[in-house]
Amino acid sequence: MSNSVTIRVPARLHLGFLDLNGDTGRRFGSVGLPLSEPETVVTLSRSSETIVEGTESRRAGEHLSTLCSHLGIRGQHGLVVEQSIPSHAGLGSGTQIALAVASALRTLHNLPLDIGGDATLLERGGRSG
Repeated sequence: MSNSVTIRVPARLHLGFLDLNGDTGRRFGSVGLPLSEPETVVTLSRSSETIVEGTESRRAGEHLSTLCSHLGIRGQHGLVVEQSIPSHAGLGSGTQIALAVASALRTLHNLPLDIGGDATLLERGGRSG
């Protein structure tokens, strides 16, 4: 059992929306490309107390709390957002921080990834693909 995990996720650039009104079943679906920079880097570890530090710590801490509650995970964690994608630059910063925290928590606790479910739980994908 690992005591910590680091997740790196790239910024992404959307090239346009495919279906704005949802006729195909996916409202706002789009084609996107990952960028090599900037990126979000989070490290999550087991801890004696919950501590959230670094850039976007408020947002990351809220995601961690929501996920722990939803998944029934008890115990304390240390979460460090070592690097984050700039907010409001059209590079997916909100979704990437949310899914990085979700991936870190699930990996640390040996739970299967659920990108779609976690995106819905953390209210991501409502405006973009």
